Amino acid sequence: MDKKINLLPHIVFALVYFIWGINIASMKIGGLEWDPLVFNGIRFLIVLPILWTITYLSFKSNNIIFSIKKNDLLLVAGLGVLNAVGMEAMLSYALQYSTSANGAVLGRGFMPVVTALFALLLKEIKLTNRILFGLPIAFFGVVLMMLGNNLHFGIDTLRGDVLLLTRAFFGAAYLIGMNHLLKKYPITLIISLEMTAGAMSLLPFVILNVDVVYLQSISVIGWISLIYTSIIATVIAFYLHHFGLRKLGSFKASVYGFLLPITAAVAGFVILQERLSLIQILGAVAVLCSMYLIQKERYKISVENG
Repeated sequence: MDKKINLLPHIVFALVYFIWGINIASMKIGGLEWDPLVFNGIRFLIVLPILWTITYLSFKSNNIIFSIKKNDLLLVAGLGVLNAVGMEAMLSYALQYSTSANGAVLGRGFMPVVTALFALLLKEIKLTNRILFGLPIAFFGVVLMMLGNNLHFGIDTLRGDVLLLTRAFFGAAYLIGMNHLLKKYPITLIISLEMTAGAMSLLPFVILNVDVVYLQSISVIGWISLIYTSIIATVIAFYLHHFGLRKLGSFKASVYGFLLPITAAVAGFVILQERLSLIQILGAVAVLCSMYLIQKERYKISVENG
């Protein structure tokens, strides 16, 4: 019975990265019309009333009093800014100087490796053979998937690549910090505070760049992209993500990031008619096999520890 219960956060994370894979295809379409900072700023502003309404109703129905320590409030605010500016906005900026393939490898692909290093230093995990071999194989699988998709490292991409690597470290810090908060406070409160901080950090870009003419220039497809990213890929996916993060911990959660290149490739194939090459399929198989090795080892440890 315990094993069935413990499978739930793994299923949840697979669903999250399925949603986010579709979102990459959606943002490729919407990105042709929206400025990245404006897109994310409006996205955060859209979700705030929804998130705070959910938080209020949740607290009211469970008779919970709003309370958070000052240091934790500063931490969640910092993580909100880190997510909005240091991860979302930095990704958009980095890809102006690098490629999306480099972003998949150095950003999302490298983040589990960085998270593992942080988790080892913090003694949250132990280095086992499955982790030692699984992480490099998964990373190699992501590289394989991107070889046929404009993967290139050189002087011309150096600025963007450095930013992408920096984003991987930011992402690892975000997961570890957020995992700490989710052990102490309700998910609804943490997400609402996080998104509020993120919205405030991006608000100046919205004020300076958005007017009626700009909004009227966006097509129906552009608005659909924004709505999907705001409601499905942010509100729903973030609740699911933070639920899984609280159950699995930062390292196990980060490993699911290897799924994003796979789900994004499948979404691109279905939605954008992008082709899937044999080398991409082989890379995806390597990623899935290595993820199984890592999660099986960590699953055993989590069951043994209760």
